[in-house]
Amino acid sequence: MRKLFSTVAAFLLLAPAAAQARTYGETTLKLDPGAVAALTGLGVAPAPIAPAAATPTGELAFPITNKPFGALLSGTIRHSGGISLTAGATTVKLETFYIDPLRRQLTALVGGTRVPILNLDFGSARVGLSKGTLKLGPVGGTLTPVAAGALDGAFGLAPGTIPPGLKLGDATVRYRLF
Repeated sequence: MRKLFSTVAAFLLLAPAAAQARTYGETTLKLDPGAVAALTGLGVAPAPIAPAAATPTGELAFPITNKPFGALLSGTIRHSGGISLTAGATTVKLETFYIDPLRRQLTALVGGTRVPILNLDFGSARVGLSKGTLKLGPVGGTLTPVAAGALDGAFGLAPGTIPPGLKLGDATVRYRLF
């Protein structure tokens, strides 16, 4: 009985280390210089929300959290982390991105509600497979009217200050298949 208790206790102590979320690649976002200039000109500073991170090349990287077969079933490529947008005392968090290729949209949780953030343009995207990783990109992303209006409202800006259709950047998906 004592040995069983010791084994269970050891397992419970080690479980948090083993429970780290597994990822299946990442999606990187290269921010459009025009969007960065527009946002910083309004006093809005973007920053990654962990486990998303800035790469050495200045892109933002978002871990992919669902298995490839899961993506086929759900129709979405799911990510952890996100982007925070801060101006003064106001911070808007865009988290847990879903890419929906069929709807050509990226959605995010904003205040607990899933919101369409970007319209996706696959026109320049190329598809490749190398060493078990599917690569798709660059995929252009422009702000949806819903996202642009919500950001105007959150930051106390006049409607249309952040224009719908503003190109936020280009994304590249690197999905580890096996």
